[in-house]
Amino acid sequence: MNRQARWLVLMATAVSAAVCGCIANPPTERDMQATVDAAVLEKETQLETKAAADRDILLTQIAGEFIIQLDQLRSDLSSAGGPSSVGDDAISGILEPTAPYWIATPTLSLSAGLSASQPIPTVGSGGISGATAVSGECVDRFEFLSDVTFPDGTMTLPNTRFDKTWYIRNSGTCDMTRQYKIIYISGSEVAAAKEFPLFTEDKLLRPGESTPISVPLTAPETKGKYSTTWGLKNPGGKIYGSGSAGNVYLTSVFQVGSQYNFYENLSGAICRDDIGLFFCGSSDRSSGRGAAYYNASPTMESNYAGGPSILIAPPAAENGTTRVSFGPVRVTRGTWLRSAVSCPPNSPHCDAFVRLLIAPNGGTEQFVAETHETNDGLTSEWNTNLSDFGYHDQDLTIIFEVQANGGVTSDDLIIFMNPRLTDIPPR
Repeated sequence: MNRQARWLVLMATAVSAAVCGCIANPPTERDMQATVDAAVLEKETQLETKAAADRDILLTQIAGEFIIQLDQLRSDLSSAGGPSSVGDDAISGILEPTAPYWIATPTLSLSAGLSASQPIPTVGSGGISGATAVSGECVDRFEFLSDVTFPDGTMTLPNTRFDKTWYIRNSGTCDMTRQYKIIYISGSEVAAAKEFPLFTEDKLLRPGESTPISVPLTAPETKGKYSTTWGLKNPGGKIYGSGSAGNVYLTSVFQVGSQYNFYENLSGAICRDDIGLFFCGSSDRSSGRGAAYYNASPTMESNYAGGPSILIAPPAAENGTTRVSFGPVRVTRGTWLRSAVSCPPNSPHCDAFVRLLIAPNGGTEQFVAETHETNDGLTSEWNTNLSDFGYHDQDLTIIFEVQANGGVTSDDLIIFMNPRLTDIPPR
């Protein structure tokens, strides 16, 4: 039997005997000793096994366990004809850390780690009571990094639905979860709701981590300039933004006009080649992947110096294909899709099929236009009235497709000059 367990049992027995000096039929000294010896033997086995596992338990729990053991000892002694009660004063005397080995860590005491204002925890049938959990409050904050889709100033057609996406970093000290919301602050009310989940799936954004976040917006019917402002809301209902004071919010500024410029919306498009998705805006073809990127003023095959353009290249594979999908875009009656299309100049091996496809929301893709571009010194013109195909007053996904004719060379690059949706017909 270890020293601490033997000491506790002997002390409890001594206290019990001392507290009650009058018993109706006091046992003899031999009977008393036999009772004590039996109790000691029984508790020795129980406490010997428990002592090893309980060494690292909180002192409050140990104190509570000793109280329970003493209560049991009271009952055992009472059943054997010994004292029937042990006073609280006697118990508190036993719990005073007068013996350096009453616990394995002598540097601790019953009140170790507790301030004077904190109640000493107690242990009962319901567990520990009186304990106070101390935790610091974290800070919610984010940092705006960049626009992902619809950069400020983007032109769009009336009633066009689009996702505005920002890239942010969690610059606070709290974990951001799906319970956080993106919430409308001020400006044009161009969303179907005033708050949206920060994430559409279970996700955890820890401090220092970055993520894109989006809200679905719809361009108003009336032409003009619009601005809408959004912030974040934590699960407790607190609204916050970026900056040291948390009062700088996310904005989307866009134009509603007579045309939709595809090159302005390239960052929000979906770019895919035969291998899979790739980043829209990259001109790097060194890995053999497809490419789709912006050029402010490329020279067309006819040596015409054009305006802002999208350049699309197929991947390095036999008949490799790259597709760039825009939308959904709301088109009205009399909407034209217009663009000049050609190979670059001085590209003798350029040889690709170029297609325009339209897909109604939830519908099947349809070929609208197709050209075979080679180095022939000519520039093709796409002037397509979408109403001629039955498309008006509906949301469309618009796809530019470039497919190599056979093997791919570095010359296989197609220029789409000033690609746009407009209500202005060709002259």
